[in-house]
Amino acid sequence: MWPSQVSKTRFYSSLPSITSLTNVESQLRAFWKDPDPKISDAISIFHHVIHSNRLPSGSAAAGNFLVDTLSRSKNYELAFSVYTKMTKVGIFTSFVSLSCLVSYFLSTHKPQLARGVFGLVLKRGFQLNECVMNLALKGFCSNGKVDKAIELFDVMGRHFVTPSIRSYNILVNGLCKAEKLKEAVELLVDMEMSDFEPDVVTYSTLINGFCKQGRMDEAMGFLKEMRQKGLEMDVFVYGALINGFCANGSFDRGKQLFDEMLNNGISPNVVTYSCLINFLSKTGKWKEVSLMVNDMTQCGVPPDAVTYTGILDGLFKNGMATKAMGIFSLMLSKGKEPNNVTYNVMIDGLCKEGSVDDALKILEMMKAKGVKPDVITYNTLLMGLFCDGKVDEAMKLFSKIKNDVNSVEPDVITYNMVILGLCKEGNLDQAMEIYHTMIESGISGSLCTYNTLIDKCLQEGIADKALEFWRHAVDLGVIPNSVTYGVMINGFCKNQMLRVAKGLFSKMRASGISPTVNDYNVLMSSLCKESSLGQARMLFQEIRTANSLPSVVSFNTIIDGILNAGDVKSAKELLEDMFKLGLTPDKITFSTVVNRFSKLGLLDEARMCVEKMIARDGRQGC
Repeated sequence: MWPSQVSKTRFYSSLPSITSLTNVESQLRAFWKDPDPKISDAISIFHHVIHSNRLPSGSAAAGNFLVDTLSRSKNYELAFSVYTKMTKVGIFTSFVSLSCLVSYFLSTHKPQLARGVFGLVLKRGFQLNECVMNLALKGFCSNGKVDKAIELFDVMGRHFVTPSIRSYNILVNGLCKAEKLKEAVELLVDMEMSDFEPDVVTYSTLINGFCKQGRMDEAMGFLKEMRQKGLEMDVFVYGALINGFCANGSFDRGKQLFDEMLNNGISPNVVTYSCLINFLSKTGKWKEVSLMVNDMTQCGVPPDAVTYTGILDGLFKNGMATKAMGIFSLMLSKGKEPNNVTYNVMIDGLCKEGSVDDALKILEMMKAKGVKPDVITYNTLLMGLFCDGKVDEAMKLFSKIKNDVNSVEPDVITYNMVILGLCKEGNLDQAMEIYHTMIESGISGSLCTYNTLIDKCLQEGIADKALEFWRHAVDLGVIPNSVTYGVMINGFCKNQMLRVAKGLFSKMRASGISPTVNDYNVLMSSLCKESSLGQARMLFQEIRTANSLPSVVSFNTIIDGILNAGDVKSAKELLEDMFKLGLTPDKITFSTVVNRFSKLGLLDEARMCVEKMIARDGRQGC
């Protein structure tokens, strides 16, 4: 006998529950009634039966029972392994097992394969039912394929299964989560036309969907419709509305609904309390936060991780990092395990306080407790490290994220953080290397990526590379914004490429983007330096017609150009205009007037202008 056969025999002989191979199903059912059943033992019993020379009675029932039981306990991989073994040895798989196969494919994010099981069900002579269809609909929706769910719903409804109110509710929920609110409302109409009366779940789902989009008037419209049909509001409907109003800054409306809820005898849950506490924390109303936490505790609703996270976020945003650390310690002492969002709030708050080392300690605590950091965690830490000047540590962390197979995949924000950090440190070459790594990994970059690289290339005087990035961005369909144009106009002006800058300025206006006062100032300065005073004056006048006002820098620039051309009268008029607009001359204004008038030999004029500016400045100061 081979060693492997010996060990297998000894293992099976150690199981007291398989003294007989008959009535295997009863043995498994009895085994599963144990308060703490060992799944591995149940699998071993089944495998022992399969490896026996003959399949005893009850093998099919036992296998199907095991597949069903494992699926119910969400052990989908084990359930699938049992199913696969059954098919290999020719054991008949029941309708229930095939339904579990649908669950397995959905749990492994393979909804298309789940749909393929329907053909197998029909081939075996079974009839599809509403339960299996709903299972598939839910799977498609949870995998972000609500369009496929709608398609399946239509086909199944026409040929095989009559949908139920639950089927409709699954689709309404999927559409709302996909932010397809128009389609969700259309489905509601279709539902009513098919003689299905929407229930509380339907309306609460729609109300929640519209609240999350900030469309509170429409959400309240559904509430009115709900009341007209005699449907009672529950804690979930109230919770969705309260959260929606708080998220939109209407705390008073949310509090009114909370009070109405209490008057109607509906007990708030932890979600309802957390919505209100989160708003109060963000607005720094700590006395009200304390009262509400005490109230929920006295009502038997202890704060959970979400409640604490809202408080922590508010404390950090109000500059109370020390207090936040104290609340975090209290949370841990109460046995409330922080979730991913909690840790991210802590890391973000500490990084913004400049306590990056403490943030890194929170990361280690997070890992030690088995909470996997997500891409937001790492992006926040990278930003904190770069802002703190710890470039080497930031690059080590980035390398770890990129090379660790168990870590998260860097996203475009991750790469942008690194590229921006390196550019700020003057390391353009390495920033471009990171850019190429990003492109090779299949991430094309965002507007932020190209704005950063174009800006740095122009700062370094590498105009051709800046244009190359610009063309690449345009080819990818990236739409330039005001920042893009501003960076390029400024950069090309400084690189003495005025023609290109003027072309970009025209393109900017043609695309419907209004230039900023700073864009005008930069271009006017370059035009004045190239003795194109007429064009500079036209731009100066254009600022006013563009629903904007010239700044002190605008006046300084055009006054300098005009005095350089010897036009003293126009310069004086511009100084008067400057005073009329309520602008205060700065040291550059004084310097420009004195220097230019002196060069023209107009010392008395210079003195008079300076005295006038000082007098005006003094009156404005009073």
